Amino acid sequence: MIDLRELLINSNYKKEVEELINISNLALKHWETYWTGFYSTYICEEILKEFKNLSDFKFFIYGGYTSAQRSRIACFREENIPDKEELKERFPVKGIQMMGNFLFDNATQDDFRSLLIKNGLNEEKIGDIWNIGDRGAQGLIDNSNIEDLNGKYFYLRDVKVNINVVSLDELQIPIGRKERFIKTVEASTRIDAIASAGFRISRTKIIEKIENGMLSLNGRKVHKPTINLRVGDKLNLENKGFIEILNLEITKRERWKVKLLRK
Repeated sequence: MIDLRELLINSNYKKEVEELINISNLALKHWETYWTGFYSTYICEEILKEFKNLSDFKFFIYGGYTSAQRSRIACFREENIPDKEELKERFPVKGIQMMGNFLFDNATQDDFRSLLIKNGLNEEKIGDIWNIGDRGAQGLIDNSNIEDLNGKYFYLRDVKVNINVVSLDELQIPIGRKERFIKTVEASTRIDAIASAGFRISRTKIIEKIENGMLSLNGRKVHKPTINLRVGDKLNLENKGFIEILNLEITKRERWKVKLLRK
């Protein structure tokens, strides 16, 4: 069995690491593939760094489609490595549709996520959620214990929402973004300034999204626009993907040259 205390002692993601340890022990015992719940893709990548010395195991990160913002980690024994395409085909998820008239009452990914949590789903059971215009949202959820949601009606504020569990083929999967580099010069390294430049959104709108909890820094939601960023930090904005801070360099005029990777 894996020594839980040794791996947890310095981890910033104790809950996620503990779950991965538990499923690794199951994979070791039963010679089968086991999956964690859904977490930020950034967090999945970070916690696997803490498992790099466990030579008996292999891991695979997948969120249901390319550039997913929330993913699960598959664990299997080194002697029993499945094909990656087979892992994707057997990914233990279902699609979910949350349909309603949001023409006059916009809703965010977090609004729909909160609706699912309020009606019985744990956050770790919920993958990516994306809006489909003013008609509602679609997303990915764990395929276990979801019968109570299918075909039900709930209210999101004053909007009646019809929830249906569907196959992945019925979803309008978001198109993955191509990676590209962005260079900009900013007055500071504040999160609102750099996020505005990286996501090509006005400073006012970025601050609004930050205050509404729609921006994550290194896998955790932030609510203050005054946080200063460092090289290596990653930002995730709902429906806009990720940016990573590759370089920060002060100029002679005491401004900041910033290099970003957007994906």
